[in-house]
Amino acid sequence: MNAIKVFLLLLLFSPQVRAQLNLVPNSSFEDTLNCDSFTYYPNVGYPWFTPTDCTPDYYYGLQPSCGYSALQNPSGFQIPFDGIAYVGIFVAKPPNSYGTREYITSQLLDTLLGGKQYKLQFYVSRANYFGYATDDIGAYFSSQPPSSLNCLNLPLIPQVENPQGNIITDSINWTPISGIYTATGGELFITIGNFKDSINTTYVDADSGNGMSTSAYYYIDMVSLISVDSIIGLNDFSNNNNSITIFPNPVKRGESIKIDINKNEAIKLNLYSVDGKLVKVLETNSEVVEIPTNDLEVGYYVLTIDNFKNRKYFKILIF
Repeated sequence: MNAIKVFLLLLLFSPQVRAQLNLVPNSSFEDTLNCDSFTYYPNVGYPWFTPTDCTPDYYYGLQPSCGYSALQNPSGFQIPFDGIAYVGIFVAKPPNSYGTREYITSQLLDTLLGGKQYKLQFYVSRANYFGYATDDIGAYFSSQPPSSLNCLNLPLIPQVENPQGNIITDSINWTPISGIYTATGGELFITIGNFKDSINTTYVDADSGNGMSTSAYYYIDMVSLISVDSIIGLNDFSNNNNSITIFPNPVKRGESIKIDINKNEAIKLNLYSVDGKLVKVLETNSEVVEIPTNDLEVGYYVLTIDNFKNRKYFKILIF
């Protein structure tokens, strides 16, 4: 077993790293066995599933052989926030119409501990085909998954939700929804959607009557749940919160990946394939670094950036 594989095993089973683990599996919906709707292909986006009789939609890739493209699709146009996939759900309709609600549910990687605080964050974007917008989007934690045989709202109280009055009209950018949840203990499932009925749901016409449908429909991407104490303990490159920008990502094979370190310092970059093989090594003190991809295969890679004090990890997708 080579050194990087040993490192990855130690990384996965180290108590310190496990404390920093995102407890949401398939957090940006990249892993799939199929590429169509949740109803007809229950393994799509596994282990996410629909807890009701309604059908959240799955968007994957540029030109999928089935299902919808993650760029241009019947609900609108959007670039994934992370990777090449996201999901979409109905969250609101006017009170005088059928109150369709859609939800996505997943089992967490571990049971939440009573009294422990966790930070939940996920990103949403209003699908621009649908003219209505709402502020009623949240997440519900439970020890058992909710269940319903219809498409109405699940009458539950979300523990984390978008602030009331913060109506998400943006259909161009991704808007984060986040909050701190103190677990009661035993929670093992997360469900995302609008838990209010139509009468109690806030909605506005975000397109001044120009929307093609009088419904509120949102894309969802990059769901994370991390214990608060592990977030506080994470090391960064420096004390002034430098941010590293990688673009484009995903990157088309043959194009270069540009990495903006945002400061001049000696760094080492290692690029690994998903099977643990080291495919590129670069040492530099430049603020902006370019990595060519013409000699790399299509697929996922792990990029490590090391300033010889701390190390950061990034997922790279070449298509």
